[in-house]
Amino acid sequence: MSDNKAKDLTETVFSFLSIKVKLIIIGICIGVLIIFIGIFGLIGVFSSSNANSDDESSSSSVSSGSSTEVVRDTYKYIGAKFNMPFEAWNSTKDVITSKFSPSRTITVNGVTQTKAHTGIDLVCISKASPKICASLPGKVVVANPGSTGYGNYVVLQHTADDGSIFYTLYGHMIQGSIQVAVGDEVEQGRVLGTMGSTGNSTGNHLHFEVRLGTNSSSSAVNPFPYLFGSSQNKG
Repeated sequence: MSDNKAKDLTETVFSFLSIKVKLIIIGICIGVLIIFIGIFGLIGVFSSSNANSDDESSSSSVSSGSSTEVVRDTYKYIGAKFNMPFEAWNSTKDVITSKFSPSRTITVNGVTQTKAHTGIDLVCISKASPKICASLPGKVVVANPGSTGYGNYVVLQHTADDGSIFYTLYGHMIQGSIQVAVGDEVEQGRVLGTMGSTGNSTGNHLHFEVRLGTNSSSSAVNPFPYLFGSSQNKG
């Protein structure tokens, strides 16, 4: 009953107002309504923008992390056990600059030293800044952007058909180019980094090692037959 009286009183008061005043009141009410609609609309826009921003940030952080790029059909010599550890290899242009040796004399940064060269040095001349790729499937056990003689290097662990363990090492890669992390399972052709000259190096090249049984330079063997087989022709 009281609600009806209040309604009647409101209608009575409103009826005494002039048309001009009524229009002003109606205009104010509409204006307030539009303002509220605008405020809620802006809140929705900002919320959506922030959500998109978070998505982009998340996406960027994924893309700037470890790469999963794989180069298919990397070069392989007839009789070789491994594919060449580069995205591209031209057998008429690309070269070996230093072979595996029990004793090698070399001058690095003005210092001459004689010691074993436990790997093979390869230079891909045919392509600028060539990517270094896994020669065969394996698990990353070292991914060091460190300051050792190998510079920035990666070591992969592999299991042979007879169950024995061996390792491949990829050294001297460009600073900041390592694209894998310890624990990653990689397939043959997976991009590991980019050929460089970090560590004890006299120029851009890849130092490649094969280690049998243990992950130590003392267990390194000549990588040449593993990479080059018995022929200089592609298989």
